[in-house]
Amino acid sequence: MNLEFGEHWNYTLFGLTVNMDTVLTAWFAMIIVMVISGLVTCCLKREPGKFQSFAEMVYKALESIPVSQIGKEGKNFTPIIGSLFLFILTSNLIGQLPWKLYHLPHGEFASPTNDINLTATLAILAVIFYIVSGVMKKGFIGYFKVFFTPMGLLEILDLATRPLSLSLRLFANILAGEIIIMVMIGLLPLILPIPFMLFEVFVAFIQAFIFSILTASYIAGAVSDEE
Repeated sequence: MNLEFGEHWNYTLFGLTVNMDTVLTAWFAMIIVMVISGLVTCCLKREPGKFQSFAEMVYKALESIPVSQIGKEGKNFTPIIGSLFLFILTSNLIGQLPWKLYHLPHGEFASPTNDINLTATLAILAVIFYIVSGVMKKGFIGYFKVFFTPMGLLEILDLATRPLSLSLRLFANILAGEIIIMVMIGLLPLILPIPFMLFEVFVAFIQAFIFSILTASYIAGAVSDEE
């Protein structure tokens, strides 16, 4: 069996090479999140039914991520943290769909989070957001003055390595899981890889949670009143 990894369906757009398989699956994930969110919010009732009750429970769970790191002020960051969690979770789970049934000229459809370009973009956006949050809370000088203290070099190194660790952790775990499943499907009868696929569903939740809670902890450090 010949397995190839890391190959993408490339398309040149305005002189830039774009991984179209990642773009399409990322948009697919966003559409799923937006449609479900729209269904939840379009018909809210004072006396919720089962679907609304479940949605409210999910919202409370998402709200607890920033609140656990930031405190009561963390409720203000629920939209960004919740959006990150839902998008990453949906993107991770997309890789479990039977994309092998649809053949591309190059590469194949998979989880968009198995592309380092996407995970790096998410990590950079998270870093930009918590820096902006810190500047809005403390002011430009108040936030960046820590970089000119005796510990400033360590702070700069920490700032530089955070997006690297965020992106590589998510990318490596999702890609490794999909590789394992592909190998198991190739070596074993179709029914036997199911436990590995169920484990990857668990990993999808864990990786979305880790990315979200780390982002929340970085925001907590940025907006903290402690010097």
